[in-house]
Amino acid sequence: MYAVFRTLLAGLFRDVHTLVLTIVLPIALLLGLGLYFDDPAYSKRLLAGVLTMNVLMGAAMVTAFQVMSHRNRGVYKLLRVSPFGPLAFIAAMTAARTVLSLIVSVAVTAAGIFVLGADIRAAGAGLLLVALLIGTLLFTAVGFFAANLSKDESNVNMISNVIAFPMLFTSEAFYSLEHAPAWVRTISALQPFRYFVDVVAASLNGSWQAADWVSLGILAGFSAACLAAAALTFRWDSEAPLFGSLRSASTRITRS
Repeated sequence: MYAVFRTLLAGLFRDVHTLVLTIVLPIALLLGLGLYFDDPAYSKRLLAGVLTMNVLMGAAMVTAFQVMSHRNRGVYKLLRVSPFGPLAFIAAMTAARTVLSLIVSVAVTAAGIFVLGADIRAAGAGLLLVALLIGTLLFTAVGFFAANLSKDESNVNMISNVIAFPMLFTSEAFYSLEHAPAWVRTISALQPFRYFVDVVAASLNGSWQAADWVSLGILAGFSAACLAAAALTFRWDSEAPLFGSLRSASTRITRS
């Protein structure tokens, strides 16, 4: 499993599109908006928004394209004959994505502190790390699930956008929903990215309350559900049935 993790991690750092989307873009967005508004009170919200958006876009959308690309090139057909199961492969991909996310998060946070003057409390660093780990697991699983539902690159682009952008727009990553219509706030309460933003923002403020622990628990619950969905719908090749992993598991149980 370590060899697969190392290979996947090396592939992430060799992919120019991945590096631009997950490293250059978030730092440029943070500095551009932060210097434009030049508001210390907004800089911390902006930092939380950029950190969470980077995990959402990098883990969900980039993962979906990578899974689709690997599957169409026949990479997964080779892995299928190995002892690797879908859950183990998803875990290896998630671990690689987590390493990249943490490196980028450190760089983005440093830019927020030293360039924008964001006042970050050290007390929330550990909780921020936990939030980023759970968030990366969750949205990597979402990326796998989007790729599992797709047949080609145009299809995966549409599905990943349909999943990611509504979550971004109905969260409080960059603005408040206090005066938003009731239906927008209802959608916000039903999707996981909103809770991810809440937990990261509370970590940066260093002042956790009971509601923030509830948000972390909800986020963990979404992570377990999405990971199960990604594993059960995983396909080693594009011709395989959508619930091939579930059927294969049932067949092995019946034969044993």
